[in-house]
Parts: sequence; C-alpha cells; structure tokens
Amino acid sequence: MRPGPGGRVESGQTERVIRTHSAIVLKAVPYAEGGAVVSFLSELGERLTGVAKGVKKPTAKWVAAFEPLSMVRVSFFGKEQAELKRVTRCELSFSPLTLGHLESSLVMACLADLFDRVARESIEDDRLYRLLSACGRALKADPDNALGILAYAEHWLLHCMGLLPHPRVCGQCGNDSAAIVLLSPEVGWCCASCTPVDPLEALPPGTREHLRRLRTGGAEVAPRVDPTDAAQTAVSAILRARLLHELGGGLRSYEVLWRTV
Repeated sequence: MRPGPGGRVESGQTERVIRTHSAIVLKAVPYAEGGAVVSFLSELGERLTGVAKGVKKPTAKWVAAFEPLSMVRVSFFGKEQAELKRVTRCELSFSPLTLGHLESSLVMACLADLFDRVARESIEDDRLYRLLSACGRALKADPDNALGILAYAEHWLLHCMGLLPHPRVCGQCGNDSAAIVLLSPEVGWCCASCTPVDPLEALPPGTREHLRRLRTGGAEVAPRVDPTDAAQTAVSAILRARLLHELGGGLRSYEVLWRTV
C-alpha cells in the first residue's frame, strides 16, 4: 500500500496517514482536556482542521504556534477521510504579533475570522493564502497601519469571492472616465453618466482613484486610514458591509475591534 503525496501510511487495520503542510493558523477553539480544535489555511488555500491535545495547558510547548495568523509547518495524523485529524506537530516559522500593539492584535483576530469563514474544506484557492500571508507580513512591518491593511484585505477577499467587479469601467454603460457613484449588486460599479443618484447618496469624488490604489498596491503599501478622505471612508464602509453580509452577519472580532479603537 502506497502513501499519498506528503504523507505515509501507518500499519494497522485501518489506513492512517501523516501529512505535513505549510499553513497559517486561523482559530483555536477550546476542546476537551485542555486541547483545542485548530483551523488552518493551507498554502494551497484549503481550510484544514485538527485536534491539538493539551495545547491549552500551561506546560504546553507549542502554545505560541497557535496564535492567529502565525505561519507554521503543521502535521496531521488520522484516517484519510476523517473529519478531524490529530495535530502531531506544529512548528512556528513566522508570527505577525507585535507585543503591546492592541490595534494590530485586534485586526489579526478579524482577519482570522474572515478567512476562517471564506476558506473551505477540500477546496483549494491559493489566492487566499497569498493574500493572508501578505497581510500578516505587512502587519508585522507596520502595525500602525493595521486598519488600512484590514480594509485592503476586505477588498481583495470580495474579489476572490467573485463579488467585486473591476472598477476600470462602469458595469452598466462601459464608461471609463466618469465618476463612480454607486456599487450595484447586479452590475457592479456604476458611473454618473448613466446612473441618476441623489448627490447626497452618491459615492464621493475620488472613489475610482482609491479603488485603483487598493488594486495596484500590495498589502505593505495599503492606504493608511484618513478620516478626512471621504472616498476612502465610503469605499471601506460599503465593501465591509457587503463582505460581512455575504458571510452571514457580524463577527465578534469586529465588534471587539470597534468597541476598542
């Protein structure tokens, strides 16, 4: 009997396999006897879940490896088709955690929540891994821009989910120069030349330019939050509302973030 890629078959009456992945930690939920059920985002963009025994005990050696957004090498052991496998090893390779920086830690929890909802078991989308790893490294390099990095991630998550058309042209008339005034669930971004909107309800001037900055720059240069930038404020609010709606409502991590900052 041959093992599959990245694993080996253990002897016995049932086939059990050890598989090792590069992954990003998403969430660790307390489990029986000081353990935790931990979800990960694999390097292929698949959501993986395993039981880590004793991880919550004070003497546990690998507690730090299960912080949200930690990049790890993790090994799972169990039956190939088992819903929950056992985590046998988890080696920390990179952590975006900046001690004493509350805002960055809260944003890390929000990102972990988002990707835990978006990623799927047995469905690979390596764009998710690339996006989350880039955001983690950007948070480490510039924790003071945590809210800007969160807005950047929300924008690209909607894109990965197929819910955010390119803003280059109006989704209704194809105009590529008129100001964007509306995001329609049906046709995408709509411009002033074809979409009559009350000026008080229209997206502010500069919306197209802000969207261009989000699309053309990386996480490390995500636009910093500027309360005086009406276009940035409006775009962030509309994209965040759409994303949370698609994910089934508010997330507790967001509630904590907005109560704190």
